[in-house]
Amino acid sequence: SLSFTESVFPDQSDFHYDYETLRTTGVILAVIMFVSGILIALTPLVPRYQKQKVSYFD
Repeated sequence: SLSFTESVFPDQSDFHYDYETLRTTGVILAVIMFVSGILIALTPLVPRYQKQKVSYFD
């Protein structure tokens, strides 16, 4: 079964030993998702205040 697995997944050994790339990619994705989550959470607050200010001026 090992030869069958190796023939189906020839590059599987690269993933077992390439932990630095996995960590780097994981950290980058975590930072991107963290920052985008903060932006998504804070973005609805800005248009609400702008709409209230516009309604006061009207």
